[in-house]
Amino acid sequence: MTSSAFLFTLAAMKSLPRLAVAVVLLAASAAGRAQTIADLPDDKFKSLVEKTALYTKALSAARTVQKSYDRYAAWVDMKTGPTGKERSIDGVPDIAGALQEIADAGAKGPGMWPPLGGVDGMAQKLAEATTALAPLVKSASDYYAQRQYKSDGAKRGQELHGQMLPMFQQFFGCELAMRRELSAVLEDIERRYLVQIEKEHGKNYDWHLRSFLLAAKTLADLLPNHADAAMIEGGRYKTRFANLQAAYTLFTQYCLEHPAEVQKMVLSTSLEDFFSATRILRGILDAPKPDRQIYLAKVNDLAAKYDALVQRTTTTTAAQ
Repeated sequence: MTSSAFLFTLAAMKSLPRLAVAVVLLAASAAGRAQTIADLPDDKFKSLVEKTALYTKALSAARTVQKSYDRYAAWVDMKTGPTGKERSIDGVPDIAGALQEIADAGAKGPGMWPPLGGVDGMAQKLAEATTALAPLVKSASDYYAQRQYKSDGAKRGQELHGQMLPMFQQFFGCELAMRRELSAVLEDIERRYLVQIEKEHGKNYDWHLRSFLLAAKTLADLLPNHADAAMIEGGRYKTRFANLQAAYTLFTQYCLEHPAEVQKMVLSTSLEDFFSATRILRGILDAPKPDRQIYLAKVNDLAAKYDALVQRTTTTTAAQ
């Protein structure tokens, strides 16, 4: 496997709250033996990477639904629903663009090798939840785009709100459960690449970069998947930030000591921007009573910078 495949598994991963998952055992071949990801033969490992790539695309597509909800929640009182008299009525963005990749994951993923129990089941449930939610969001999107709330006093808006809210919550529950199940598998895949790089080339620039990206991913996994989610637990964030800081220190030190090996065009901005954003959010979480609106703004900023970091490293590596 090429090292660029490692970065492909990182692409589309978004910062949301995750829990540590126990070591994942995969069903082995005809012998029925359980093998860890580190022990899989190359052909089986390739199959695993292809399957998880399908699932990460689905989770990336789920961001469309999250953004739609967040935009809706930004102007409407989610407890009481719309009145049609809000200062700014910003509608509900359609989520049709997310349907295909989520549906593909639910339909194709469970039949691919290896079986991933919880992940396979949640991929199917996420597809079902998205399929059920999409028509409601489309109706709401059209309703607000056509400003029908002005003629019916937001009556239809109230009906749609009551129908959409539980469906959004079902979607977020499925999305979060799928991410939790998949996260440990992805991390084990990435650790296998690190071992491979160290064995073949030592702890070079590529190894330090990927080590930082792995630490970045585990921290980004804590970011909430919608605006009304519970605030990140400070202690857990500090632990993962400490791991990220250690990886960042080693990476920057290596770059200083090996200037000829450094690909300056790749990360000088994206990596520093992401690390700075994590440090800012840590400061906010350290406050006795963090301001909710400031917290959400910095969470969104950190999520955007993580996406930019992954996109930059993935694009640059693919071009080499």
